[in-house]
Amino acid sequence: MYYYLRGTLTVLQPDFAVLDCGGVGYRLAIPASTFSSLSPKLQREALLYTHLAVREDAMDLYGFATEEELDLFRKLISVSGVGPKVASAILGVLTPAELASACLNGDYKSVARAPGVGAKTAQRIVLELKDRLAPGMQGANGASAAAPGDSGKVSQIMDTLLLYGFTREQIQGAMRGLDMTQPLEALITETLRNLAAHQ
Repeated sequence: MYYYLRGTLTVLQPDFAVLDCGGVGYRLAIPASTFSSLSPKLQREALLYTHLAVREDAMDLYGFATEEELDLFRKLISVSGVGPKVASAILGVLTPAELASACLNGDYKSVARAPGVGAKTAQRIVLELKDRLAPGMQGANGASAAAPGDSGKVSQIMDTLLLYGFTREQIQGAMRGLDMTQPLEALITETLRNLAAHQ
């Protein structure tokens, strides 16, 4: 619903921030990593990438300093048994690059360092995310993460094509090998072409 919010950072606490956008104060739950990024911006303009978590009894906004954090947060909450609070806790302990490296290398103990994450949950996260990282991410042996902005494009491609009824697994498979420097529209078209070829 919201991709990002830009406004004046009026309140900043370790677990949430308030952005004043045109006179409306949006309360966003944030991980520790985003809190650190926002500390110098209190009472100044700030931008947060957002995720709206909808439950039966509440709607909660989560905010992130980078698109990469948002992308990994969404991947984390797609894992069975992992909710937004646990995902935020993980991102507060591990940077996106460290989380990607841990998943690709089977290092569940690093993931289990996050508060509220037991060994079984950490193992499930590593197992499910290992093959679902953005194209271009590599493990520590070849250690390069996706280029800045790539994860944002991946999220937008995923969100767009999910509306067409494709599964996450189908879309991720069709995105393998894409040149992420292309414009978003071209990437979506090429992904659709790959999906059609495997129907």
